[in-house]
Amino acid sequence: MGFDEFREEAGPEAGTAANPYAAPRTITGAESSSPSESESRSLLHPRIGWAVLWVFAFWGFQLVISAIVGIAMIVWALSQGSTSPDQLADVTLMTMIPLGTFSSVVFAAIVASIVYRGAIMDRLALRGLSLTQWVVTVLVVLPMAILASEVTNCAGEVLPDINTDVLEGFADGPLLLVLLAGGLFPALGEEIFCRGFLGRGLVANHGVVRGVFFASLLFGILHVDPVQSIGAFTLGIGLHFAYLTTRSLIAPVAIHFLNNVFAFILVRNYETYPLPGLSPLPDGTAVHTPLPVLLLAAVALTCLCAVLLQSRTRWLLPDGSAWNPGYVTAEAPPPAEQARRASSVPHAALLVATPLVYTALLWTLFSAQRSALDPIL
Repeated sequence: MGFDEFREEAGPEAGTAANPYAAPRTITGAESSSPSESESRSLLHPRIGWAVLWVFAFWGFQLVISAIVGIAMIVWALSQGSTSPDQLADVTLMTMIPLGTFSSVVFAAIVASIVYRGAIMDRLALRGLSLTQWVVTVLVVLPMAILASEVTNCAGEVLPDINTDVLEGFADGPLLLVLLAGGLFPALGEEIFCRGFLGRGLVANHGVVRGVFFASLLFGILHVDPVQSIGAFTLGIGLHFAYLTTRSLIAPVAIHFLNNVFAFILVRNYETYPLPGLSPLPDGTAVHTPLPVLLLAAVALTCLCAVLLQSRTRWLLPDGSAWNPGYVTAEAPPPAEQARRASSVPHAALLVATPLVYTALLWTLFSAQRSALDPIL
């Protein structure tokens, strides 16, 4: 089970009308010369070299916008008599982070609009999820956060951490600002850019395994902070898996948003509701995630990913074969193909096992929380 499933779906075997979930058909020479297929193949940008350059462009756009407005805000604060270094630091913090994350949305939207033009909805896979996919999208946040946080904890022991104090200071800001600038904006901007744009070209050009690896690596690098980058890389793999299985950008955007909001809530409330490994102890001590929590999180994540894989979205042509543009992608087929969305039902055993494992994870996690609180109660 894994990304090999996607490679098989993009393979050369021909499907049959009798089996609507058979392997996809191969695009013939005549079909590949059609306008829709020619357009699709001509837009398989970027490869890894161009993707790296696009990351620098992403940074540059954020820095320029943030610097211009940030300087303007500091000048305004000085004109209002705010000369205290702490006051200026607060103004800068509460201005630069929202501007940086909002500018990521603007940049990603501009790039996607220029590259995909009138087909932006189909290319980015901006479409809804099935009920099963929605449930998994919400549930997957916790085990992904647990595992990524522990990876981050381990990385923090050997790499410099330059953003923690900044993010902790921002987390104490107005809740609405934190939800927008710390949750919604980065989820939209980074997912459109990393999954919908970079990821589409990288997976198409370099294959699903290397493509997802490259896209996740660049997603991590975007976060600049070495420790945060390691955690973001880990999350990026899961986000891309959700993108390809659901064939909807809504899934990684929702997971990304919920993960960020969850992280900021933990930072704001760790003294009252500490979750060992996910947040410091009430006295500020950083600790690793308890092993039982880690193991159950890994099993729960595996079960949830299996549900996504078995219920993955497919596009079926009128003859019953699966639409295949010749590369693994989340995008929708051209309207002329008259394809319809379809998905299968996960195995009953998996649907029974997953909630049991998830319940055990919650029980173990909250038991660890109670243990962390006992010394101060």
